[in-house]
Formats: sequence, C-alpha cells, structure tokens
Amino acid sequence: MIQQQFDRCGDCHSCCKSFSDIGGGDDPRLISALDITYEYDRCSQLNSDNRCNIYEKRPRTCSAFECLYLESDLPEKYIPRDIGFVTNVRPNYGFGINLQITPHQSKSRDLNVDVWVEENIEHIKVMKDTAEDMWGMPIDKIAVSCYNGDKIFEL
Repeated sequence: MIQQQFDRCGDCHSCCKSFSDIGGGDDPRLISALDITYEYDRCSQLNSDNRCNIYEKRPRTCSAFECLYLESDLPEKYIPRDIGFVTNVRPNYGFGINLQITPHQSKSRDLNVDVWVEENIEHIKVMKDTAEDMWGMPIDKIAVSCYNGDKIFEL
C-alpha cells in the first residue's frame, strides 16, 4: 500500500481543491474510468477526511504536482490551506519561468481574479521571493488561474 503524504501536508490537500485540468499526459480513458470531476473545485475523489480515494491510481497531473510550500522551508503559516491557494513553478516555454497560483475552490466561491489578487498580493510576493531563492532564477510572470478567468502579471 502506498502511503499518502501526511507530514508537511497535514490535512491541507489544497492541491485537490484547486485545479482546472486533470489528465494532462494521461489517457482520457483513465480519467473517465477513475470518475474524476474537478474544474476549479474539490476533486470528486477527495473524501471527507481530505484523503484521496484513488491515491494509488491517481493521474500523473496529481502525482507530479510540486507544491512550493512542500518543496520549501516556508513557515507553517504559509500552508496552502491557510493562505487559500497552491503555488508551483512552471516553465513558460519561450517566455521564461511562471509562478503558477491557483486559489482553491474558485468555482464554488465565485472568485473575481482581479479582486483576489489584490487581496492576496502580500502572500503572492512571499511565494515569488521563495521560488526565486530556492531555484536561483528570476520569476518572469505570475499566473493566477481561477474559474472566472486568469490573470498574468509581473511583480
């Protein structure tokens, strides 16, 4: 049996409450067979204890996600569950490096991306600085993805 991430994650699992797309690089038949529904909200396979019902068979999108909080030495006050978003770094081919930010449950919360960015700019700056320090490279763009739209900007 594969052990789910419990240490630094705790009961956060904000990554399972955020993303717009599951299955990049996975066979669409697998996604269908696993009965996953997502779209910027809580994954249908996340149970009430914030544990994945299909952890051993989860798609590559899930298993390959690298949460900035988990990869860094950020203080616990920056756990995604408490700040309300997950962050990772992605290459933006031809355009440098993006800090990808996805607020959790933006569909059910009906978030306005511009207002959300204004309300969370201080935490976004901390994530940007952390990523740049960790990887020793500049973050070219911040990309925030919400159900109601995306916002790409520089800091």
